[in-house]
Amino acid sequence: MSTDVKGYLMLRKKVIIDNVYGLHMRPALKIALACLGMESKVLIMNGLKKASCFSILEMLLLEAKFGSEVEIVAEGIDEALAMETVSGFF
Repeated sequence: MSTDVKGYLMLRKKVIIDNVYGLHMRPALKIALACLGMESKVLIMNGLKKASCFSILEMLLLEAKFGSEVEIVAEGIDEALAMETVSGFF
């Protein structure tokens, strides 16, 4: 956890992709839909690549395969809820 200039904590969590097909279209769609009402900025990072959880295409371009370790980063008013929601998909 770290604090940004706005005073929000920036939550970070590493997770393993446990879907045999990796982070593909269906889970990316479910993540994006779950994040629709959230105000926080939520990212998934795979190495040097990063994707907004609001963008299905960006998540697909991460090329996160089965067994990959990715990091979820949430920052904003509802960051705890965002982190819990997104990490629940892995």
